[in-house]
Amino acid sequence: MKLFGAVVKEQGVSFTIIQVKHGYLNQVTLNQLQREAPVNMPRPVILAESSSSGLRYFGRPDVVRFLSNISADQIPWQEFDVR
Repeated sequence: MKLFGAVVKEQGVSFTIIQVKHGYLNQVTLNQLQREAPVNMPRPVILAESSSSGLRYFGRPDVVRFLSNISADQIPWQEFDVR
């Protein structure tokens, strides 16, 4: 399986952002990815979904607030091969 996302360390907090398809920005998906993401991906996991106005985020509120105030171009996106 391949995931598109980013591992970020900012303001002393390490977290993982995973992009999901439209309609999967919800607690069920978040819980599933928190369980299934490789252990070397830092928690919390934040979900990102593309919308017409840019990216929308779901997850820990303080991290979502931070991400909502920066440009998506500042995030070190990459593809992860998850086995």
